[in-house]
This record gives sequence, structure tokens and C-alpha cells, in this order.
Amino acid sequence: MLTSLKRYRQLIWWMRPFFRGFTLLLAALSLALSVIYQVPQAAVFFGVALVTLPFTRPLDVWLVRRRFRRSPYHNDDVVFQLSEIGSHAVGRNSEVRLSWGAFTKARRFKDGLLLVQGAHVFNWLPDSAARDFDAVKQAQELVRARIADYRDV
Repeated sequence: MLTSLKRYRQLIWWMRPFFRGFTLLLAALSLALSVIYQVPQAAVFFGVALVTLPFTRPLDVWLVRRRFRRSPYHNDDVVFQLSEIGSHAVGRNSEVRLSWGAFTKARRFKDGLLLVQGAHVFNWLPDSAARDFDAVKQAQELVRARIADYRDV
């Protein structure tokens, strides 16, 4: 689950490491300017921001894990199948069928396939969960043929 969230967030520009580094640099510069120009309220604000920014990722991971433990899908084995008509996912507590029109984009990562269904809804299909290498290739070809916004990342 954390891998799927990590892959999804790699697609969001403002969550990429460069942007986070740039934000840290900007906060440090703002803190320095606040101290130089003797603006104590701004210095406190940017100082707190500079200290807390590095902890946002671990805090996010902790929150996601905590929320997912309460989910009915926690510890559920899901069988996810792709076919010419769409996807079919079956788990202990759910069964979902989606046509290809439900998927807005697909991204191929080195270790799996991310199928996105709009903002914040996605399915992660890790290569390690496939039966064999041929199943991975077939899924990749099927997704490439059915989803217009397909890219290798």
C-alpha cells in the first residue's frame, strides 16, 4: 500500500523531492531575511516551518498506515484481473468491475503499473504479484492499447 502511494505521489509535481528541497531552501532564506530585518513574528513562523518540513513525509506515512489499519480492506487479498472489457477486482469484502473508460491515465514504473481513475483514486499492480513475466507483458500491452494517457516513468 505504501509503495502504491509513493508511486502515485511521484506523479504529483509539488510532492517531488526537487520541490520539497526548494521549499526548504525558501524557508531557510525567509528565516534569514526575517532575522536580518528584525521581524520576529516572521522569523518564528519560518523557523517553525524549517524545523517541521523534514518531518512531513514520515508523518504522512504514519497517518496513512494508521487510517488503513481501520479499513475493511486491511489484510485483504485482492485478485485484480485485466481483460478486453476492463478490470475486475475481487477481495474478501468487495468485488469491483470497471470499464476502461474509468481509467484516466496509466504509468509504467520499473516495478509495476499504476492505473489512475482521476484525482486520488488509483490501483497499483506490482510486477511481483503477477503469475509470471508473460502476464506482466500482456497487462502492459492491454493497458497501453486501452488507456490514451499511458507513459513509462
